[in-house]
Amino acid sequence: MIPSAALPERGTRPAPSRGANVVRLLCLLGLFATPPARAQEPPSATETANGAGAIIDTVIITRRDVFLPEDAERNFIYRLGNGLHAMTHAWVIRRELLLGAGSSADSLLTAESERNLRRLGLFHRVRVDTARLEDGKLALDVRTREAWSLQPRFTGRLAADGTVTGTFGVTEINLAGTGNAMRVWYVRETDRDGMDLRLTSNRVGSTRLLASGTWQNLSDRDVILWTVANPFRSLSDRSAFYYEGRSFQGRIPQYRRDNPDELQTTEWRRRALINRFTGTLAPIASARGFLRVGATLEVRHEEHMRLEHPDVNVDSLYATVPDSVYGLVGGFVRWRRARFERVERFNGFAEEDQDLSDEVFVSVKLAHEALGYASTGVGARLRLASGRRAGSAILKGYVDGGGLFNSAGLDSGYVYGSGTAAVRTTDRNTTFLRAIGGVQESPRPGSEHDIGFQILPRLWGPHAFIGTRTLQATLEHRSYLVDNFVNLTGIGIGAFVDYGGAWYPDQDSRLGGNIGVTVFGGSPLSSFAQVTNLNLGYRFGGGIADSERSRWAFSAGGGLRF
Repeated sequence: MIPSAALPERGTRPAPSRGANVVRLLCLLGLFATPPARAQEPPSATETANGAGAIIDTVIITRRDVFLPEDAERNFIYRLGNGLHAMTHAWVIRRELLLGAGSSADSLLTAESERNLRRLGLFHRVRVDTARLEDGKLALDVRTREAWSLQPRFTGRLAADGTVTGTFGVTEINLAGTGNAMRVWYVRETDRDGMDLRLTSNRVGSTRLLASGTWQNLSDRDVILWTVANPFRSLSDRSAFYYEGRSFQGRIPQYRRDNPDELQTTEWRRRALINRFTGTLAPIASARGFLRVGATLEVRHEEHMRLEHPDVNVDSLYATVPDSVYGLVGGFVRWRRARFERVERFNGFAEEDQDLSDEVFVSVKLAHEALGYASTGVGARLRLASGRRAGSAILKGYVDGGGLFNSAGLDSGYVYGSGTAAVRTTDRNTTFLRAIGGVQESPRPGSEHDIGFQILPRLWGPHAFIGTRTLQATLEHRSYLVDNFVNLTGIGIGAFVDYGGAWYPDQDSRLGGNIGVTVFGGSPLSSFAQVTNLNLGYRFGGGIADSERSRWAFSAGGGLRF
């Protein structure tokens, strides 16, 4: 029972320090600091939580800081953390709710409102429910606990062959408590390094528009990405539009291995300017699911230039794409029946929503001579996905395939499939089994399957297995031992077996595996469920180079997400 005198909005922190106010003022002067928006009008509901169409009288929003007051009182570091962190404004929370004062109570909209808030990535914990006040009136009770939003980014991966990659920088996912984000990273990848800058506004001004911009200034390429959209923000939204752009200028390496000791590289130079416009209407839309119909227009200015290498089998590579401007027009249909499971200690220590929805996506695109293509073709895609909760197990999978067909037959295409089973014997023990398979035909240079290091099997070096055919499988057990060690990190241990590889159609299949143990950690205050692993194990199967003296290997990096 909630007292009727409860305030509609309340926080639980003491007055901020002068230093914290200076930090917040600087953030508020930034480009993406958004003024308070008017509360979103909730949709009417036909199915209510109690079957009687009870009307919500008020919305009570209770916000709690990163560190709880009782912990902050005893620890200066926690108090400093709360002072530097800008608590999310109540209007940011309110605009994501699908229910409000005057709405009929609806359990489906209540659950979706909770998922919407969790999807923002701003909160460590979210609960949305209805409750009776002392005077008998009904309230929507919203409780949030902040996640730490100013995130120093210092990550690294160490491959079996000694290759080190990682990211160093800072991300702020909640500028001045507005829900907008920025990042400044230095990234070192297997084949390149440089700066990665990004700004995102989830709502521009008081509108429903989303805008983002990314600039990747790397050693071998310069990439700019931008988006302006009025996206679907709930299952019951009726319309959306998206404008997405991409500019690429730089190098694309294409790899091939005919034996483990020789990595052949063909270098492509690519210039591209891509603009894509998408509009979607939903003739059927509710908290239970939707049917959406849309149209796409894509305009591409693109050029590929291949640098010849005499030691590479040129016949296995693809022809240069001349400098050209061409377009695509298409339509699609997407049907979905919503089903979600809220879980903890699954991919990480934080709460997350596992999407187990039934989904069908079908699209058709026309590439016509009048739009700049050498010959008229038709592209098609079909994606099927589903998931279920079966006792202590969570099961999900998908099949995705598509291709471009012209008068000569299949010009290019792909088929992928994946299945995952996760069995939770206890709240702290989860066993994962995943299998993936895929086939590509005439993919763009550099988009072939590139297996190893960051992709299974995890104890192999970069570019260990390369090709247009792939098989991957893993069996992993995780035991989440401690959720909150000194209020900073969770700790767990596990074991794994990986097996997989990739090859070209003119090669024999190349597969290898590893078996090992892992120690992992993850922040209990994070809004994102993922762990960081230290892996040690033994490699087996084909593909080990003579230069690699030991089959024992060590790697470190972000854990797999299932």
